[in-house]
Amino acid sequence: MAAYEAGKGKKDREICGFFRSDYVGFQLLKTWIATTIAFCILAGIWLLYRMDEMTSIFYAMDLDALLALGRQGLIAYIVLCGAYLLVSWLLAHVTYAKAHKASVAFDRMLNEIDGSEEEEE
Repeated sequence: MAAYEAGKGKKDREICGFFRSDYVGFQLLKTWIATTIAFCILAGIWLLYRMDEMTSIFYAMDLDALLALGRQGLIAYIVLCGAYLLVSWLLAHVTYAKAHKASVAFDRMLNEIDGSEEEEE
């Protein structure tokens, strides 16, 4: 019990210090920020790779091509964010459930120890 309390128990207590919805929401916010940063980096790399194509679109002032490129980028961003947020939501729920279950079991063991010591006295 001491090993659990010093190791995994500390993290479980930290997780259980939040309400489930707050913990899941915070994990989703972190995922959304990281996904947005990653998408911007990847979009920048893609734009650099296609620089000659981009400059020809800009010089031709082809508004339809720019709008199509913007739509493709927006769709890619929505799909990427949606996938990562779904996975993050599932992982956060599972992590919270496991931490809560472990904390409840640990508290039950502590109560059994406290109860058995009181009976002996």
